[in-house]
Amino acid sequence: MKKLFIIAAFMTAFFITEKAQAQLNLNVGYAPELMTAKTPTHDTSLFYHGISLGLNWTFNLSDNLSLTTGAQYRINLRNSVEHIYLDTVFSHHITNERQTLIDVPITLNYYIAASEKITISPFVGPMLSWGITGETKEQWLYPIGTESRHEWYGDNSVINRFNVYGVAGIKVSFYRFTLSLGGRYGFLDLNKRNTGTSKKAYGFFASFGHSF
Repeated sequence: MKKLFIIAAFMTAFFITEKAQAQLNLNVGYAPELMTAKTPTHDTSLFYHGISLGLNWTFNLSDNLSLTTGAQYRINLRNSVEHIYLDTVFSHHITNERQTLIDVPITLNYYIAASEKITISPFVGPMLSWGITGETKEQWLYPIGTESRHEWYGDNSVINRFNVYGVAGIKVSFYRFTLSLGGRYGFLDLNKRNTGTSKKAYGFFASFGHSF
């Protein structure tokens, strides 16, 4: 079902682009995410490496303005290794986390012609995000090997899967290639269970694309 959702999102992008005769752009990027949990006593931040694959289309509104929307498949990964001293021995603790998401950005772009072939476009707008999967795996390798898994969304999955980001950045277009740099800030509290803790996500991205 999850794979069908992803395929449907990208096929919809192709269909709308063909009908509207808009410019299509396929891009891949590095999009790390920082998740910060805040409590009345202390804050905790976890860094996730992010990889994104996106397909978007741009509709021209005027000579200098355009609207861009699309679908993006994003993966967040975090791996950590700890050596914890327990009693008289060191225990090796490994944590592996993986989250997959579908993002739908909607940005307003302003064109600035730097030369005949190069265009600079600042952009800003919202981005809707839906979490497909989220899992934490912990391993204790010494002195006794154990493993545990934790699903992020659990019983409250429908509410916890959604987030709304604010996105801003700049895109440089040269010939049919694009380079985009920017940041995103998540507005919604991702922790829906513990009322004493708030958890938000934000990050930056750098993507390289090709327009068709």
